[in-house]
Amino acid sequence: MKLAALSCLLLAACAPSRSPAPAPPAPTPAAGGRTLAADEAIRAPSGATFPAPAGWWVDARGDLIELRSPEGDLHWFHVELAAADRDAAVAAAWKRAVPDFALAVEEAQDVPLEGWDAAAQVKFATPALSRRVVIALARKKGELWHVDLVDGGEAALDRRGAQVETGLLGLAVAGVEEESLAGREVALPADFADQLDAFVREGMAAAKVPGVAIAVVHRDKVVLERGWGVRTLGDKAPVTPATRFMIGSTTKPLTSLLMARLVDAGKLAWDTPVAKLMPTLAFGDPDFTKALTLRHTVCACTGMPRRDHDLIFDGEASPEQRIAALRDARPTTKIGETFQYSNVMVMLGGYAAARAVDATGKLGPAYARAMREQVFGPLGMTATTFDLAEAARAEHASPHPRDLAGEAVAQPPSVEAWTAGVAPAGSAWSTVRDMARVVRLELGEGKLDGAQVVSREALLARRAPQVKISNKLSYGMALVVGTALGLDVVWHNGGTFGFSSLLTAFPQQQLGIVILTNAGEADALAQSIQRRILELVLGAKPKASQHLADAVAAAAKERAQLAARASEPDPAWAAPLLGKWSAPGVGVVELRRDGKRLVLDTGQWSVTVAGGTRDGARELVSTSAPVAGFELVVRGEGANTTLIGVASGQDEIELRRVK
Repeated sequence: MKLAALSCLLLAACAPSRSPAPAPPAPTPAAGGRTLAADEAIRAPSGATFPAPAGWWVDARGDLIELRSPEGDLHWFHVELAAADRDAAVAAAWKRAVPDFALAVEEAQDVPLEGWDAAAQVKFATPALSRRVVIALARKKGELWHVDLVDGGEAALDRRGAQVETGLLGLAVAGVEEESLAGREVALPADFADQLDAFVREGMAAAKVPGVAIAVVHRDKVVLERGWGVRTLGDKAPVTPATRFMIGSTTKPLTSLLMARLVDAGKLAWDTPVAKLMPTLAFGDPDFTKALTLRHTVCACTGMPRRDHDLIFDGEASPEQRIAALRDARPTTKIGETFQYSNVMVMLGGYAAARAVDATGKLGPAYARAMREQVFGPLGMTATTFDLAEAARAEHASPHPRDLAGEAVAQPPSVEAWTAGVAPAGSAWSTVRDMARVVRLELGEGKLDGAQVVSREALLARRAPQVKISNKLSYGMALVVGTALGLDVVWHNGGTFGFSSLLTAFPQQQLGIVILTNAGEADALAQSIQRRILELVLGAKPKASQHLADAVAAAAKERAQLAARASEPDPAWAAPLLGKWSAPGVGVVELRRDGKRLVLDTGQWSVTVAGGTRDGARELVSTSAPVAGFELVVRGEGANTTLIGVASGQDEIELRRVK
């Protein structure tokens, strides 16, 4: 259910997290400097500027600007200099920032950035178990290189990455202009459907996606509604506009629509304390419990880390159990301070909103009923449901998670049952036909088929920026808002084990796009299809094919590197690890031998695992669908052995043997 909102220029920060160990000390800042009392535009000697966030320490020393996160575990340097090429520029920048810097280059690659004469990213080799990320982004305009150096722990980047991203992408340099489609009107070519058809077919083959459904809306009319490919690999049944897909986090905007409808009805307000709706609610921080409002649950601004391992590994937990487990959860940044995406918080907000309708019933049925009565019914979304069994009885696509080789593998719908307990965050099934009605509602500012389904005020309140994601994007209330290619944009994406989705509205152009796929990790295909649509109807530069090719190649490279380490399908050293293991929030998992294979079984899903080593440590890597690429590092010996995994930068899983 992840949000792929960041551009991932910091590729190391977007890669799967590795095994936890204390990060090495960050460079010691020079004496002096100041702590920013508010967000501030920092001016470099050349006149270039970039935004820096409140609470960060900053010190400008000639051509070097040094910044440090409030926690002190993330350093960011900006250096301007002339150099012969990217390698010389990066080396000179490090010498200026940290004179004794001695890390070797792990990977350097040129990146195409609009408006720059040259741009490159350089990743430096650090012990994987240190969980330290060191990276440089070098951009050239004219004779001057602008080099940004980032050094910190994975947890720090998980916590503060959006703030760094805002600064990096917000660098304003004279003469650097990005592509803009501002002011252009939509013009559908006569062969629009045929041109899109050719791209989608080629893209599906390249990205290994079995099925896609697309709806395009313009001026309140559905101008394209079509399916491609098959619902299930190995079956000829085609995808149609009536095929149901799981939409993952694209459910979240529907949850905030529920809230908007209840605000209109006077049953709650955006700033209603969640504890008022749920009196037994308790977090690990009592002040946070008191301060949390309904708005906060859908703003991605509470400072609460993702905790996704709780969802994925313990898929049978009820909504009540998941909310009770929050008593141990604490935010890692202040409310409103920085973007931290959280499925758990949206889960809480959706169930809290349902409490305004049903104060005593079970949370799951209460939320589903509220959505049927307040959202699906009024919008005419006749095929949308949270009932997996109902979806499976109707025309539906099968989920296709990927194995470690990147191949899509058909699975039964039940593999997605883990989402049920967090329904408001991402367990809806829908069709492009139904989701096109959501886009029409957004473009109509609350009006659909001549009726005001939700007030303009309540609908647009969801689009008010709550926290920055980057220099051009913010998170509203379960919506990403801002500008892209000079256009105002409102969007959200979604992903489960075996589905990926994208919903986008361009209000000024009265253009809406819905893309549903039955493959996991298909964001690149969805985004490339959307780019191709903008090329066809707004004259954007023809880049969609290259964007997709680059993304497919990068994903393949990453998988190959991981697969190369997972070289022992049945390592002898794993024998003492066989048996049952458990961790808080994860429940009990079993590592067992199935013939010649090692299997990790959570009770809801199981995967094959292979053995390998990294930095001298033994590790197990999952190799099959539905969860490929998950790493468990063996720590300790004998009775003190633990298996360590990381679900995100700040979340650590420590599995201990069940006695």
